[in-house]
Amino acid sequence: MIKAIRNLATAMKLPKWRRALLIAIISDILSFVFALIPPVQWGVDLVTAILLVSVLGFRWPLLIAMIIEVIPAIELFPAWTLVILALAFSSKE
Repeated sequence: MIKAIRNLATAMKLPKWRRALLIAIISDILSFVFALIPPVQWGVDLVTAILLVSVLGFRWPLLIAMIIEVIPAIELFPAWTLVILALAFSSKE
């Protein structure tokens, strides 16, 4: 557990991880705001996926988050933010 917290602290010192976390938080907020307008929410999620892959490179958990985001009712769960935090916890950077 201590190593994971150390990994998170180290990762958050890097601009790419801070940028990815900011993108994820904004996306989750917008997804909640547009929950009743699915096409807009899907667009937000698509743009989020593209931005996160461009910032962090392809990582399988990002695909899992995208799948979670397209399932009705579960999309209100802050999947992007939690996936970025999980990736940062496990990061070796």
